[in-house]
Amino acid sequence: MKKLIFLLPFFLYAAVANFSICYEKYSFINKLIPVTKTKSVTFIKPSKYLYYDPFTKLYVLKSRNKKFITFFFNPKLGWWMAGIKKNAVYGGTYAKKGYFLSLSTLSVKTPKNAIISDIFCRAYGVSRGDGFLNSRKLIHFVKYGYWGDIGIGVDENLRVLYSDPFYTKIKPGERILFINHKRATPEIFTKYILLGIENNKVLIVTNRHKTILKIRKLRYLYTPLEHYGIKVNKNLIAYLPKNLINKYFLKEGKIVLINGKKVTSFNQLLYLLSFDKNVTITLQKDGIIIDIPLRK
Repeated sequence: MKKLIFLLPFFLYAAVANFSICYEKYSFINKLIPVTKTKSVTFIKPSKYLYYDPFTKLYVLKSRNKKFITFFFNPKLGWWMAGIKKNAVYGGTYAKKGYFLSLSTLSVKTPKNAIISDIFCRAYGVSRGDGFLNSRKLIHFVKYGYWGDIGIGVDENLRVLYSDPFYTKIKPGERILFINHKRATPEIFTKYILLGIENNKVLIVTNRHKTILKIRKLRYLYTPLEHYGIKVNKNLIAYLPKNLINKYFLKEGKIVLINGKKVTSFNQLLYLLSFDKNVTITLQKDGIIIDIPLRK
């Protein structure tokens, strides 16, 4: 027994130092990672793809895969792990979990599309270069092509930053306490909401409300102004629908005020739109300022 205890650290050191068996297993990985028999993923833009995630920059492609990667879940922080792809192994340790849609990281930088593996050759995600998308998020997006949403955005303390007044009565400043009877944490929020299935219901308890909400698809650059047919880009340029174009003789303009309050960022826009369905937006175009009252 003493010999076994003495030899175990040496064995682990040797395994980490080369990941030789894992390298042989994953050396075929280059630009595409086969996730199922019919789908592959990549962080490098292909000419054709099934769908794309603007939050994590992941592309999903249709493909015929003779073999595909089996992914495992729940790696532990501090485990010896490596990024492996054709002609390269980058060994380190599992350094940080990625909450919400942020990426997990190793103690070393790994190249795009490397398989993240432990010393027993179990795959736990795919590298984007600045971190890796873990298995649960990867498998969910490959299967469904979307993330879940309940009309609110939160910080790591589950404090509400903004909300959609057309979808929920929860407002900025509230704090989520429980989700489906579980104490609210970033991991629980990710599990039941971001990885939720469209139209499934979740029970949300905040310090002010108790409500049941349906999962909807999370959309990039969505704002509640879309209930009026107005789309907004990341630079706060609002594109008006035909009925408003005909009324105000304006196709587009930069949002500078919401209900008289100055807007300087997209997140601030989401915050100011959280409190009422009826708002007045102020647009600026070629030096002209136009107020547009929106009422439901």
